[in-house]
Amino acid sequence: MNIDDIIDSLKRNTNNNDDYTYRLKYICGKRVYVIYNEPLVSSNSISDFIIRSLDRINESFNSDDDLSVLIKNDIDNFKVKEINTYKDVSYYLNNGFTVILIEESDYALALETRADLFRGVSTPLTESTVRGAMDAFTENYQTNIGLIRRRIKDDNLWTISRDIGKYTKTKVSILFINGIVKTELIQKVEGLINKIDIDGIVNSGTIKNLIEKENKSIFPTIISTERPDKVSLSLLKGKIAILVDNSPFVLILPANFNDYFLSVEDSFGKSHNVSVTRIIRYMAFFISMLTPAIYIAITTYNQEILPTQLLVSFSSQRANVPFPAFVESIIMIISFEVLRESDLRIPTFTNSAISIVGSLILGEAAVNAGIVSPIMIIVVAITSISALLFSEPELINGLRWYRIFFMIGASLMGIYGVIIIFIFLIIRLCSLESFGVAYLFPYAPFSITGIKNSFIKFPVKYLNKREKVYSDNIIKQRNIGGK
Repeated sequence: MNIDDIIDSLKRNTNNNDDYTYRLKYICGKRVYVIYNEPLVSSNSISDFIIRSLDRINESFNSDDDLSVLIKNDIDNFKVKEINTYKDVSYYLNNGFTVILIEESDYALALETRADLFRGVSTPLTESTVRGAMDAFTENYQTNIGLIRRRIKDDNLWTISRDIGKYTKTKVSILFINGIVKTELIQKVEGLINKIDIDGIVNSGTIKNLIEKENKSIFPTIISTERPDKVSLSLLKGKIAILVDNSPFVLILPANFNDYFLSVEDSFGKSHNVSVTRIIRYMAFFISMLTPAIYIAITTYNQEILPTQLLVSFSSQRANVPFPAFVESIIMIISFEVLRESDLRIPTFTNSAISIVGSLILGEAAVNAGIVSPIMIIVVAITSISALLFSEPELINGLRWYRIFFMIGASLMGIYGVIIIFIFLIIRLCSLESFGVAYLFPYAPFSITGIKNSFIKFPVKYLNKREKVYSDNIIKQRNIGGK
């Protein structure tokens, strides 16, 4: 390698950026350049290990020795790589490595000296739990891999890595357990990632949208999580995880509708108690989606459904409301959604107080002003509270869209409109797939193995097989202790 050409190219391509440091040393008459990108490296590591090692080598150097081999073998650094091209030099400098260029050598040396620019492992912020593990992914790729390998201690935990992005060169890895996952699934996902040609990747959401075909469905077909235990359980089922450097959220695929109603915490409870909890989650999903539409249908078209006394009560409450039920519902739902979004965006030390006070004041003022009826406040409150059971933003957004669709159907045709939209929803969900797996699995197509861990949960001793749609290695436990 011609070290002068390398340095000239580096200075020219970086516009002689001050962040790059070029330290020249002479070892027995040969030039040795120590180059690093200062914001990305630990200066203590360079001073205490690399520079001192080179000084020691200079004192003991014999003219018969190969300087490149001597530095490679005697340098005080745990990770040393040989590199041969300018492209490699640029790549490693921008990844926190220190590069040593040696005159008359065929290769350069890259030594890892990354600075600790990442936050430590903390508790999950978006997927809280009472009895589950309390560690969460961070922005550090190596830390995230380590959190998974702490749980799956097997050589069959494989990774396939790619650098994606013309400018960012972000490390994207496919993580799976060899012998459990289906080979065709790996090939499909790897092919989709290899086709990505983009300026840069700064988080896992970009990868998610590119491989998911984001406009194909309102409901999510890829799970995004910050919980290592959730990723580990998914890998053991035969699923794939995608890790993106600098992103604290890992992608899990395939994902079906039922996955969003399961929780890692379910493994701590008795099967009958967990089953009741899951049924409540399903009920909350449909309550959140259908309640405003049913209210509109009953008050607009299908009053005969209600008992006379309740109908009179509804009519008296709405007597002074100047808007039809549909407009009334839209006003309140938008208002509460705005409050919910503000609750997410403002600082944590004030958000709860503002959202609670805002809801109380807004509801009370709207009723006193005659804009909405008291029953409408109850309907919107039930709708909003039911949606709080879900932490996946994409699922909540899907709920929002279909809630509006149901409201439109109810305002046009009453209960019949709700039924028509519901049939459309079921047909749409049945037609969806997530990387070759039916979205409504295990309900459609029906699977006895899958049903055992769906809206009901069988005891662990009966959950002894993996679903065939995820893995050809379906036996996961043979001998179960206990009674």
